[in-house]
Amino acid sequence: MTAVAKVSAVARRELGAAIDAPSAWVAAGAFAIALQGLFFFAGYPIGDLRFPGLWEGRVASLQVLFAWLPPLFAVLAPAFTMGSWAEERRAGTEELLLTWPIASWQVVLGKFLASWLLLMTAAVVGALPATLVVASLGPLDWGVAASGALGAALLGAGCVAVGLVVSAAAREQLVAFLVAALLLTGMWSIALFLRVVPGELAEWFYLVSPQAHFLDSAARGVFDTADLVYYGALVALALLVNWRMVEARRRG
Repeated sequence: MTAVAKVSAVARRELGAAIDAPSAWVAAGAFAIALQGLFFFAGYPIGDLRFPGLWEGRVASLQVLFAWLPPLFAVLAPAFTMGSWAEERRAGTEELLLTWPIASWQVVLGKFLASWLLLMTAAVVGALPATLVVASLGPLDWGVAASGALGAALLGAGCVAVGLVVSAAAREQLVAFLVAALLLTGMWSIALFLRVVPGELAEWFYLVSPQAHFLDSAARGVFDTADLVYYGALVALALLVNWRMVEARRRG
């Protein structure tokens, strides 16, 4: 088997397990309901970027959807990644998986791609009703739509990669979910303090905050190279840590 075939085999195995898990469907459904409610009624009233909901402002904008993705992904991504390693360990199938004639990086990449695909599918389906409403009320702002979609894909990749590291370190799915959700929520919350901390510290906060990188680009319709580098580095670092953890278990 080629490396691509091995990665695909792991990804298919993960997707099959996720589809059979009720928790994945519950998480996707809750995400869709929450996103519609926030879009129509709440808008985005947090921080410096404030967008009204459809009923309040009578303005339909995709920016509301994109602005809410970081905090929602902080909960949805761990729901998809919590069982990737923790459930393998609980069920005793991790040892079997690691005896396959497949490299550790291929296992890690396969699990990552499967969880990322699940997250992006849930995001597209969840955002579709609100997107259709925006399109029916006027022409779409394709700049915001394109940059937001790219930003959502990168943001989702970062959340999934972090969630997989936590799952690899945890022994129970619930622990993996709670720790990853708290960690990602904390990373998102950093952006809320950019205005109230000293200048140099604010720059450091900006560097490590996925929320700041996402809102300053995707939600405004402009994507910067620095944001691509940020998310690329976040994903690469998390996958590297995950790979090292798997290698340690194989050799231990």
